[in-house]
Amino acid sequence: MEVQVRPGLVLRFCRPSGAPSRQPSKEMTEALRQFSDTEEMRQFVADAQAQCRKVVVQVFHSSQGHPLLIHTAAIPRSRK
Repeated sequence: MEVQVRPGLVLRFCRPSGAPSRQPSKEMTEALRQFSDTEEMRQFVADAQAQCRKVVVQVFHSSQGHPLLIHTAAIPRSRK
């Protein structure tokens, strides 16, 4: 599942194959929105946008639904 927080910044929630699909909680989504609004992340997003990239914050969940890892990356924008 993906949620676009604002232009150039996407939250992506990943789960193991075969695990039941779950919606992330409102609290998890809000915490990641606040994380993305920190000074460090704003600079990371600005640098990525200057290079025609977007920032993806990936949250990897266990099969039980617990977050295991949060990964940030600047990736090329898809052309549509």
